[in-house]
Amino acid sequence: FFLHQISILTSRTLSSRSEPAGKLHVLPQPRLSSTATPKLCGHVHSENNKAGMRSFLAVVAVSASATAFVVPARRHALTRRAAHDDGDTITQLIDAKEAELADADAVTTTKTTTTMPNYVEQANYFDGDRPAPAWELAQTNFLKQGATILGQVAESIGLQKRDPGAVPASLGLVLSNEAVTEAERKREASGGRVDAHPVSRKLYDVGCLFLDTLFDERPIQRFWFLEVIARIPYFSYVSMLHLYESFGWWRGPELRKVHNAEEWNELHHLLIMEALGGNSLWSDRFLGYHVAIGYYWILNVVFFFSPRIAYQFMELLEAHAVDTYGTFVVQNRERLAELPAPAVATSYYSSGDLYLFDDFQVSTPPETRRPDCATLLDVFTNIAIDEGEHVKTMQACQDYARIGARVVSPHMDGAHAAESREKWVRWAAEVNEAAKH
Repeated sequence: FFLHQISILTSRTLSSRSEPAGKLHVLPQPRLSSTATPKLCGHVHSENNKAGMRSFLAVVAVSASATAFVVPARRHALTRRAAHDDGDTITQLIDAKEAELADADAVTTTKTTTTMPNYVEQANYFDGDRPAPAWELAQTNFLKQGATILGQVAESIGLQKRDPGAVPASLGLVLSNEAVTEAERKREASGGRVDAHPVSRKLYDVGCLFLDTLFDERPIQRFWFLEVIARIPYFSYVSMLHLYESFGWWRGPELRKVHNAEEWNELHHLLIMEALGGNSLWSDRFLGYHVAIGYYWILNVVFFFSPRIAYQFMELLEAHAVDTYGTFVVQNRERLAELPAPAVATSYYSSGDLYLFDDFQVSTPPETRRPDCATLLDVFTNIAIDEGEHVKTMQACQDYARIGARVVSPHMDGAHAAESREKWVRWAAEVNEAAKH
């Protein structure tokens, strides 16, 4: 069926009037135009040539889609020291990283370019016209996504030229896998190692190898993929909390509120990466969406048996995000300071409704963090600090699951802080007493 669809698309393209190859514009995703099939270069002089080219592209398309994600394994230089630490040590390291990024950012945020990059601006947060039936949405999405496969294949084999002004390639940004690994090694050697379950640690290492291999020298695409995945745990946590409440087992509306605010934050990270062209390739979108679905159901099972381990795994990922974004800011500081912030970033950090922005930062009083957002340097510095705040929230959620130290919106009064501290002290005393025997 897939081969038949590709043949039809190719036949229609080749039978149309031949035109010079134009620029392939990055479309807002996932609002893809159904007429976005690119025009191919050259002239077709005979029916035999048409048939030959049609068969050739069909085979190439199928082969490319089948092998797009088969990447050779390579050695991953991870040198981690096994060092046990408590949550306070990790929090101190995150605080230090946030202060370092904020101080350095204040020096270089005044330098901006006069030329606006070709950002892919989103008109709104909606990806469709209405909440239609599932089968209708699936069919529409299949047609829209399928129409972009030929464009990617044509570019990969040289039949369609890439637009040199399209993002993210035109931004000139880099990220070294080795530098990210070194940043992580230093954090863990300094006492910032997350005390994760061995299975969680192994899955994490495999994920890092996968990211380093598939997204090597493609930082914005890597960030887009990470932000697609980063939203999934909060979907899962809220789903499981709804399940608990529906069964009458346990009710935690304030915790759900915090998780909703966390997902809102990750959504805007995702929208920022889409504005920078991070989802321009069909293969990246295909992989990201399918991995996200599988990840969601796995986390549901993990949360069902141990909410603490589910939160712990997310702490592991968020700590890695701090290392990744922090390294990216260091390596691209001058270039980022030259580029203006996309509109979606300015809206979220400066001019929009900031209630939910405050709500996910359970360790920060409301209305005390109002970051600058004039350049991409501001944007990525803010994202790195956001990820540090997620680390602290995940630590607090683990304490909630372990000893009952409540996690609530920072907009509530401070009475819960004394209650949580009292429970923590009582739990520590019980552990110390048990250790004597």
